Amino acid sequence: MKNAIIRFCAIVALLGFGSEIRAARSGGHLFLPNDSISPDENTGQMMENTDLIRAAHDTKKKAVIYASKDTLNLWELSRSPYISLQQYLKGTLPGVYVQETTGEPGTMQNMLIRGLSTPVFSKGDMSSAQPVVFLNGIPLLTNDAYVYGIKNAEVNPIGTATNILASLNMDNVASIEVVKDAARLAKLGPLAANGAILVNLKDGYYGGSNMFIRANGGIAIPPSEIKMTNAANDYAFRMRFTDLCATNDQRTTYLNKMPAWMKDFRDMNFFGEPDWANDYYSMSPLYNFSASMGSGGSMANYIFMLGYTGNDGVADNTNFNKLTASFALNMNLTDQLGVSCLLNVARVSRNGNRNMRDRYAEIEYLPDLTTPLSSVSSVYRSYLDNYEEYKKDDNLNNLLNGYLGVNYTWGGLHVDTRLMMDYNTNVRHVFWPMGLMESVNYVSNYSGYNRRLIWQSSADYKFDIQKTHFLNMGAQAIIMKSVQHYNYAQAYDGTDDTKPSTNGGGFVYMRRFVDKMKNNMVSALFSVDYRYKNLFDAQVVFRGDGSSNIQKDSRWLFTPAASASLNLKNLLLQDLPKVSELALRGSWARIGRYQDNNRFAAGPQYTGEEMTSLGQPVTSSYYGWPTVARPYNTGWIGYELGWPYSDKWNIGVNTSFFNQRLSLEVEYYNNTDCDLLTTIPVSREYGYEYKYASGMKVRNSGVEVTLSGKPFNNAKGFSWDASFSLAYNKNELLQLPENLNELVIGNRKLQVGHAIDQFWLYQNEGVYASDADVPVKDGKKLSMSSIEFAKNDPKWKDQNGDNVINDDDKVLKGHSLPPVTGSFVNNFKLGRFDLGINLFFALGHDAINYRSSQRYNFLTLENTPSLESLREIFFWQNTNDKDNYPLYNQMSGLTPYRAEQDLFLEKLSYLKLRSLTLGYTMPIGKKAYKGEGKKKDASKKKLKDIYFYVTGNNLLTFTGFSGDDPELVEMDGYYRGYGQPLSRSVIVGLKLNF
Repeated sequence: MKNAIIRFCAIVALLGFGSEIRAARSGGHLFLPNDSISPDENTGQMMENTDLIRAAHDTKKKAVIYASKDTLNLWELSRSPYISLQQYLKGTLPGVYVQETTGEPGTMQNMLIRGLSTPVFSKGDMSSAQPVVFLNGIPLLTNDAYVYGIKNAEVNPIGTATNILASLNMDNVASIEVVKDAARLAKLGPLAANGAILVNLKDGYYGGSNMFIRANGGIAIPPSEIKMTNAANDYAFRMRFTDLCATNDQRTTYLNKMPAWMKDFRDMNFFGEPDWANDYYSMSPLYNFSASMGSGGSMANYIFMLGYTGNDGVADNTNFNKLTASFALNMNLTDQLGVSCLLNVARVSRNGNRNMRDRYAEIEYLPDLTTPLSSVSSVYRSYLDNYEEYKKDDNLNNLLNGYLGVNYTWGGLHVDTRLMMDYNTNVRHVFWPMGLMESVNYVSNYSGYNRRLIWQSSADYKFDIQKTHFLNMGAQAIIMKSVQHYNYAQAYDGTDDTKPSTNGGGFVYMRRFVDKMKNNMVSALFSVDYRYKNLFDAQVVFRGDGSSNIQKDSRWLFTPAASASLNLKNLLLQDLPKVSELALRGSWARIGRYQDNNRFAAGPQYTGEEMTSLGQPVTSSYYGWPTVARPYNTGWIGYELGWPYSDKWNIGVNTSFFNQRLSLEVEYYNNTDCDLLTTIPVSREYGYEYKYASGMKVRNSGVEVTLSGKPFNNAKGFSWDASFSLAYNKNELLQLPENLNELVIGNRKLQVGHAIDQFWLYQNEGVYASDADVPVKDGKKLSMSSIEFAKNDPKWKDQNGDNVINDDDKVLKGHSLPPVTGSFVNNFKLGRFDLGINLFFALGHDAINYRSSQRYNFLTLENTPSLESLREIFFWQNTNDKDNYPLYNQMSGLTPYRAEQDLFLEKLSYLKLRSLTLGYTMPIGKKAYKGEGKKKDASKKKLKDIYFYVTGNNLLTFTGFSGDDPELVEMDGYYRGYGQPLSRSVIVGLKLNF
């Protein structure tokens, strides 16, 4: 019966009724007319007008559930030099956490809404945990996790590694809203299982009111004090360990293992005055220009917007540039029939860093790494000259999205049909000359695209019963086709650095990769909205989805949802004027999780992995002969892998007092993600390392509180607006597949009843002062991998008392994600002057200081050729060094400074002054129209005012973390010291409002 219902919904979809996208376009406020939302004259931001909304109920007979208030104040944020959507959302709304792991402009950034729903073992896992972004109702398609899948080292994805969400021109955005309510997410469908962000460009309905010209420029300031070091510092550091050697022979062996570049004190390349910082760090320009023009009335209107942004990084000559343009047009052909369209385009380019780690991870080739870069400027500059002479590293993204829609209104019936498209290209060309890699040069070319085509339609009918009961019935559906494709080629050992391409370069070895991912999805939805007077709202939603990325026996999923809100103010407290608002709301929904990889739908399969001597995971030939093999290392995929889903519910209360001068919002949520896929071990006899299985269950729960008010509210004098938000989140693993209680994957462990973001570590209790202190049991000393502990070895706690240190003695500690986040935003105004202060904080999370582990673990790393043994130019500084670790015997075979111990676990809690802004509004021409008492001619646009402002960004950080910045921690909770500084910046700008 359930399958029959779902298939019927699919037929409805094919006939063209409905879509979740209409709800996305309307910002989630169901079926409100466009004139119920108006732009604020001072800020240009789309603001909700309560009176107009209530009027819509009376005149349009619409049912409206509780309206979310998780919207950004774009006017405040527009005064800071942010370039990506993630940066705009960071520290602004409760429950939204943004990881900005580097200050390199234009790079990818992680964003989570209400915690982490699935365990993260790789960057590909994190990319699948991101919320969906709707641009004027169009769900944007970003790079799939498969771009991480063909490299042995997961440093960067193949391609440009550019943040696609940095392509939006934020000056042209009318509103940004974060959707967290369960029922609203259900209407948006499987794409929104991780949360949704609704971004609306100005679409023409507000044409003239949104005419503006904005220009700003400023500088990004590098770190003020760089304490540069050289080989003498490293030599003195290493000599601290000589006294720990038990015998003279060990001491001699230890000294002989010092690298050659550290032994000759006369070598000025390493013992000379370190002065490399001026060639690496620099003060950099920031600039932005945006303009908008539009006109029209109720029958026809348009808006055209342009923007250009340049943002240079403070380190390693990095930069980011984007050019954007958008056009929107709306026309009423008759009183009932209208058409609308939107076109948005962007061109983005990025100049990335020159890190050796990134380069060698790309080429998958390690030269002799025993000699690092010199800390002397003259030598380092000659290296840069060699790097730049023939090097090419071009990163280019082009983006196009838009829609064409037709709508028809007759009485209480409204029908809307539209065709939407999202398309972006990803092109990268790389060439590194022979001088960088021991006479072996390298070239690679990447060309990829993401394409999503959507046809959607909606029909809803509104009516009322005796002007007391308001009812809306709607049918929505969507047909969506997504395609992701790339071609990637690598070539090695060419004959001529002047020919940086595979054509004529004489390259000896080449390999090519091609991949294509498709997903077709059909969705249908039926909803009923009911309102009783201005007291009670309720909604039920029935949704069916079918996806080609799910195995055939589970391809269709039925998901219901329900929500309700109760206006307690109008029901019980009408006689209390001090209480302006009091409302109780709640919702529940089941939402299918969007599967972005079609591999699991295929069932058992073959691949071409691990068939070459290079160990390349997906090379599809063996000595030039086509062949296939079972996926022994990527895991067995069997049957019975169903559609993962999320059960969400939330309950909240909204209240305001003293004519809405003080407001309080509190909400509790509980999200349980079920039937998640993960890998589990299998018997070695099968030849596989593991298999994929469904059945994992993870719960996220928490509380969000927002307190806002206007302590002073004098429009002509002094006013003060303040907002404080606080969010607490806790995640817990409830279930593993096949009733497992724990699961080890790499250096992480999942255990039922524990959080999924914890570290798995040895518990450090100091150092053994003598051999006699080492525990003895049954005549045998404490050991690890058959190596006995001795004097000056680390004292790791033997958790199970078996006198052997192994994985059974590791414990789960700390959290890589902050349980508590929040912000404190203040805006002061006196006359025409205004002052904005934005503070945000994150508390309770931890990081492994892997940078310190590398520094102390030098003897092991230098004898193990790998990316971890690299010494970049910025490692010649001690700004991120910690020196209070105990001294262990470097000659021990126990690897005493391994990162997986709580010795290197540090608290990351921090408070940041994110921005400080001072502005002044200069009025221009109070009498914009001639003739007193005459009707204003809206077609004659006049300059209303000019707004000047100066903003300081990322000014202060308060933290106990020993590294450079507590934000520069990678997605796995490891601080590696590679993130470029989140620079302080000062920007001056002006905006002309018409």
